[in-house]
Amino acid sequence: MSTGTAEAAEAGEHRISQPPQTLKEFFSYMGPAWVFTASQIGGGEALSVPVGGAYLGMRAIWLIPLITFTKIFGQYFLVRYGVMSGDTFLDALYRQPKWLKWIFYYVFLGGLVYAIGLSGHLGETAGAAQTLVPVGSIGALNGTGFWMIVTVLAGLAVVLMRSYSLIEKLSTTLLWVFLTLIAAVSLLTADQWAGGLAQGLIPSVPGYVDGLGVGGMAFVATMFGWIGAGFGPTVSYVWFAKDKVMGMFEPKANGTEISKKDLTDEEIKRLKGWGDMVLWQNMISSVILAVFSFFMWTAAAATLHGTEIVESGELGGFEVIPQMAVIFTSVYGEWSAGIFLLSVMAALFSTLIGPLYGMSRLWEDAFAMHGLFEKFDVTRDTVFRLTVVLFAAIPLGLNLVFEAPLFLFALSGILFAPAVGLMYLAALYMSYTDIDQPGLVPERKWAVALALFAAIALIATAAYDVYPTLMGLFG
Repeated sequence: MSTGTAEAAEAGEHRISQPPQTLKEFFSYMGPAWVFTASQIGGGEALSVPVGGAYLGMRAIWLIPLITFTKIFGQYFLVRYGVMSGDTFLDALYRQPKWLKWIFYYVFLGGLVYAIGLSGHLGETAGAAQTLVPVGSIGALNGTGFWMIVTVLAGLAVVLMRSYSLIEKLSTTLLWVFLTLIAAVSLLTADQWAGGLAQGLIPSVPGYVDGLGVGGMAFVATMFGWIGAGFGPTVSYVWFAKDKVMGMFEPKANGTEISKKDLTDEEIKRLKGWGDMVLWQNMISSVILAVFSFFMWTAAAATLHGTEIVESGELGGFEVIPQMAVIFTSVYGEWSAGIFLLSVMAALFSTLIGPLYGMSRLWEDAFAMHGLFEKFDVTRDTVFRLTVVLFAAIPLGLNLVFEAPLFLFALSGILFAPAVGLMYLAALYMSYTDIDQPGLVPERKWAVALALFAAIALIATAAYDVYPTLMGLFG
């Protein structure tokens, strides 16, 4: 292992590369943000946002800008911590005192809770596939079950290749197919929702949403958990940034020993540049999430709100996405249902491959910290593959047994919202205490304030109505 010194750096051998200097270079590093955005829109946004618009109309649309433009700063400090320190927040949490270290295990177990929520993505992808290509029962397995197995196998095939570039390219492509189509519908139906926009932007507690099985503050907690920067995509983003060897991840990837106290002025300047790039990555992702969440909500409010299927509370089960095809057919005609189903399936599938990769990397690193690979004859690659299969098997098994994808989706959102909030608080705390270089601690107080608000809101909204909601969900 080579050792980097300040003298060598002063001589021109800087251990940290220059951050992108041109727009072309900047966008070459946007891959982690595209993967995050694809995973997030294909997850929380593609399910909870249209269901919210369908049941509530324009009421509660105020949640979209509030959530997307605050949670993103919590994620920013999570990723920034890694870029400034060369350690993921999970690595750092494990080294903290016991009063803070417990969050490490909460985040670790949060992967299981998030996997429960993937039941919604998997179930609705399979339901859409069954509508497009109906398959009869195969023994005890119905057509939807068949398509769930096919979807899981396809996701495993992509993730187990462990190819970052493949996931990045595939997620980016799937993202834009869906977003372009849904934006057109929203704009073409603007005359039907524009009148209620001003009232909808005034904060109010929303009513009950049959499709998700929650209402009031529980609906707010579900939305805080799933839209904006969610648990799975956020965790994945941290590991994708590491794979892109940004900032302090670079010398560690090169096997160079480096101390933050040993950094030269030029290297500090470069690290701050990488931190700024992470901020802009997150800001761009936030705008995309806000704009297209708005498009999805308004399109559903214009085409589904007040319709018979919504008023009867039947917008649920594995048929939510096929039922939501009205969003397209009411504008373009019946022929467009296939396009809608294919685009939403693409978006939902993109949310499976990103978090499956990121959550499995999280568990792989967690097992390494506990000495698994030294104590037993097992490789990191084997553990990665086993955890990928585990996180895919959980939603598949739950869907086959309970057949309640959106119930599991809402339950997961309520349960892991506090974990995301605690991650934000821990990242902020460590950004001031662990990065022992004054030039690298957070300087934007407004960004810190927004991240704190997001963290407190995530914890408070979930705690406010969790117990009665869980009792109601379980009957």
